[in-house]
Amino acid sequence: MLGRLACCVALVTPALSIVMSRVNPGSRVRLLAAPAADQMITLSIGLTLSNVDQLEEKLKAVSTPGSPDYGKYLNKDEVAALFSPSADAYSAVVSWLQSNGVEHISEQGSNVNFATTVANANKLLDTKFAYYDVEGVQKLRTRQYSVPDEVASHVHLIHPTTYFGSTKSFRMPEDLIEVSKIAMAPFAVNTTSNCSVLITPDCFRTAYGVDDYTPDASSGSRVAFGSFLNESARLEDLHLYQQAYGIPLSNFSVEVINGGEDHQDINGSVGEANLDAQFLNAVTYPLPEIQYITGGSPPFVPNLDIPDAESNSNEPYLEYYEYLLNKTNKELPQVISNSYGDDEQTVPPDYAKRVCDLIGMMGLRGISVLESSGDTGVGAPCMSNDGKNHTEFTPSFPSSCPYITSVGGTQSWAPEVGWDGSSGGFSNYFAQAWYQAKAVNTYLEEGINAEAKKYYEAGAYANFSGRAFPDITAHSLHPNYAVYSRNRQGQTGGTSAATPVVAGVIGLLNDARLRAGKPTMGFLNPFIYSLKYGPLIDVTLGTATGCTGVNSHTGQELPGAGIIPFATWNNTLGWDPVTGMGMPYFKEMVKVALDIV
Repeated sequence: MLGRLACCVALVTPALSIVMSRVNPGSRVRLLAAPAADQMITLSIGLTLSNVDQLEEKLKAVSTPGSPDYGKYLNKDEVAALFSPSADAYSAVVSWLQSNGVEHISEQGSNVNFATTVANANKLLDTKFAYYDVEGVQKLRTRQYSVPDEVASHVHLIHPTTYFGSTKSFRMPEDLIEVSKIAMAPFAVNTTSNCSVLITPDCFRTAYGVDDYTPDASSGSRVAFGSFLNESARLEDLHLYQQAYGIPLSNFSVEVINGGEDHQDINGSVGEANLDAQFLNAVTYPLPEIQYITGGSPPFVPNLDIPDAESNSNEPYLEYYEYLLNKTNKELPQVISNSYGDDEQTVPPDYAKRVCDLIGMMGLRGISVLESSGDTGVGAPCMSNDGKNHTEFTPSFPSSCPYITSVGGTQSWAPEVGWDGSSGGFSNYFAQAWYQAKAVNTYLEEGINAEAKKYYEAGAYANFSGRAFPDITAHSLHPNYAVYSRNRQGQTGGTSAATPVVAGVIGLLNDARLRAGKPTMGFLNPFIYSLKYGPLIDVTLGTATGCTGVNSHTGQELPGAGIIPFATWNNTLGWDPVTGMGMPYFKEMVKVALDIV
């Protein structure tokens, strides 16, 4: 039963309505057909959060080294008390739904979920739902929707409606070979890896300075990774990886979110998840490791069976972070690695803002959230989807959120240089973040070629006042990483590989601080941008490319893509859009981290 339902509801037809969201999904989306009028659809209304204007200042206070409030993180109840929607928001929205014949309603956190027929949803939202082909996946969506004036102030967004995204993992295709008999090797024994040929744990443990650090499993430091797209890591593959590289056998725990499935059979979809589990474990063993598997099921509505759940599927981000925020601090890991994303322009701005705010709340709780920047360099589609067909660089989301730590990529080995596929640039949704202004403006004034900058500005290809990313980097490709998948040894790479490695380094910083009686690192970016040479290894050589009409991640041509000649970002001293502030070096970074109160 709903605690906030109105007792009596009058049937009202509002005279006014406000358009909440309108998109032009572009040529990558194809209209298929209208659904049956009596087909059921489930939707979730994200209610307007309270006090969101205070989020950034509060996050700045607890995450900026030297602040008197540094490390004074909030708990679940304190965050909820600050930001939960008002009671009026719940009652107004539920009354509106009931007055329009909606019977199946439930509350979940800051959302009101409901199910109704497509015909009623069309009437309710003054819209027309239809089936669309989104890069080969059928989705039930609409190009715009409205809500009546009486509830507009209480509704932040309704989803899935105008989100035509195509979430993908940022990893390169695996080149797999059969595993023969694997001999168990003692942990920490040098296996004489040739790091210029294949990246094994010895390589990145040494390169990032964690080779002689031993964490304490009882320190309280916990690490995690997110798995999406029906992918899940296999324990058997993790054990093969551990055996091959002398890591004692250990397991990860699993939590399933929003209809996700834990596939442990050899034919299950593993993909991104396996490399996350293996690389994170290689850096942080024996710290506890958690896998969060998030499905795309519609929001839960009691007593209702949805026959076509596949077409009613949700993008994963909101459900993922709402689930995490509903856990207590003791239940949460202090660092989470994520390696999935979308082109920013395919994510409705209201959805992106909502997700970004939730990530900021994770930071207030003392959780470091890391995201791979992407594998398409300057961009792949490079064409606006607002109907104007303007050629422009393509930032990625959630990396463009200012409250997340975006991880770029390097290539080569000793020395490493910027990887040409490392995604980076400037957000079209979010403004430049407070912690990066000095570093990014130095790049714009001194680091980027002056003629290139004029060329980009003349074409309006980049929003130089937007949130700049990535923030930090690690090795991605060329040479590839060793990985085990479906009982076979193979090779992989991409910023998806870099992200769990960096997350592992942060897990060790948390271990060291907890053992010293100090709080964990929390939101990392103010710390990262305050560091000098030593804790960070600056990457000054290399370029990222893109906007050629070919997706560098998949190697496929993109019909209708924008072509921007000479589209590149250059590596330089200090921050740049290829590798951010540089690579972490734990031996020096931990000294700085332990000096912070």
